Amino acid sequence: MSKELEVAIKAAKKAGERLEEHFETILELHEKEDKSFVTKADLEAEKTIIEAIQKEFPNHQILSEEAGLVGKRSDDVWVVDPLDGTNNFTRGIPIFATSVALTNKKETIMSVVYNPITNTLFTSEKGKGAFWNEEKIEASDIDRVSEAVLSFSRGRDPESRAKMLTHFDKVYPKIKSPRILSSAALELAYVASGRLDAFIIQGINIWDFLGGLLLVQEAGGKVTTLDGKNWNLKSSQLLVTNGKIHDELLAILNS
Repeated sequence: MSKELEVAIKAAKKAGERLEEHFETILELHEKEDKSFVTKADLEAEKTIIEAIQKEFPNHQILSEEAGLVGKRSDDVWVVDPLDGTNNFTRGIPIFATSVALTNKKETIMSVVYNPITNTLFTSEKGKGAFWNEEKIEASDIDRVSEAVLSFSRGRDPESRAKMLTHFDKVYPKIKSPRILSSAALELAYVASGRLDAFIIQGINIWDFLGGLLLVQEAGGKVTTLDGKNWNLKSSQLLVTNGKIHDELLAILNS
């Protein structure tokens, strides 16, 4: 295990302790410009992660959901979402996670996704596979869309909502079962571990999905834009699958 992964795991678990302390308590919500919410729990978890990274890697830069860019420009950039699934969290629904990823020259090389309520830890390092609580995981073997369980996400802007509904209308009649779990980091981890067969991303932020994408790729899954092109760090519309139903889903989405 690399030092970077070790630090990320420890930071995510310490942040998880902060989240557990606040889970199922009365929290004051502050609405941001994009209509999402931030709570004291988000901010405490974020501070815990940033401090842990800066202690061990003071020359690295950090991009975090609430704090923005922290530190001097660097080839090594940590991308952090201290609480992915805030709406679930504030309503006492235990579907949320802390996501920590590390990029080097814009390539993701390590990631951690952690749900403190279920004590579920997903980790990956580029070229070394993906793991669930230290057990190696692989994407599912489902090879027909008609047998697939899919999850959907969307941004908060009206255009993203409308596009997600269009995707849903096209795909829903073709699949076995839909899900909207509202925690992209966990949904991606679930694709990586075979709990979901695909995930359609529409209009969400890089800190929501970056760590989870490496998990999927290291577990044998596939990621493209919704029109089948290579994705990059600026992409916000993605198709993430087990790899076996990818082309069939692309055809449905672009019909």
